Amino acid sequence: MNTPITFNLAIGSRKPHSGTQKVCPFCHPENLTGILEKQGDLIWLMNKFPVFEKTWPTVIVETADHNGELTTYAPEKLHEVISFGLSHWLRLESDKRFKSVLYFRNYGPGSGGSQRHPHSQIIGLENYDYRDNILGENFLGSLIHEDDDCYATISDYPLSCMGELNVTLKKDASPVHFADTIQTLARFVLHDFPLPCSSYNIFFYHYLKHIHAKIFPRYTASPLYMGYRITHVMDERSRKRMMETLASDTYFGE
Repeated sequence: MNTPITFNLAIGSRKPHSGTQKVCPFCHPENLTGILEKQGDLIWLMNKFPVFEKTWPTVIVETADHNGELTTYAPEKLHEVISFGLSHWLRLESDKRFKSVLYFRNYGPGSGGSQRHPHSQIIGLENYDYRDNILGENFLGSLIHEDDDCYATISDYPLSCMGELNVTLKKDASPVHFADTIQTLARFVLHDFPLPCSSYNIFFYHYLKHIHAKIFPRYTASPLYMGYRITHVMDERSRKRMMETLASDTYFGE
């Protein structure tokens, strides 16, 4: 078992939030500091609010459009964002300073993020290996889509929430369809998930030589999970209806 990471409340209390700030910091790139790399309107920079101790926190500002969103990115923009994030995440994994490296993005008021402006995060963990909390079974489940580069499933053994969606990049495959599939599933969560969802998280994992993404619908957490870490899956009828919707022309249907 890993020792919990320390959250610095003094720093966390100073973080700006979209709901209360007058000016979005990501809308003014001329004022950003700690910039690591730029590519078009993509900006990779150090996080000014390192709330987690013994980490190397960075942010990717994905677009200059404050009201943009991954589910509505044009294909070219989507592929650029995901390829940029994957390449920097995987490169940091070889950095000896870190035991493991996180790559994730939040969207919506229930996602745990503080900024509305589209962004993702890459965080190097000095003393924590997130893979200690993962099992291969967490990426298995009913198949909902497959192409030459990736396949997607509904988790039979979710990490935390009912309706977790997995996307696995096949070995030596292009990330293009991987990104397309992630976008399609995130769009499904916002518009057709069986429970009302205005928020989601996307987490990336490098586990047993495979790259995976999990799309987490964000709704009120189950007390069984919060109190006892008991995860659950949806009933068979609801799962079947969910798979039928995903197989329709709106999503993965031909």
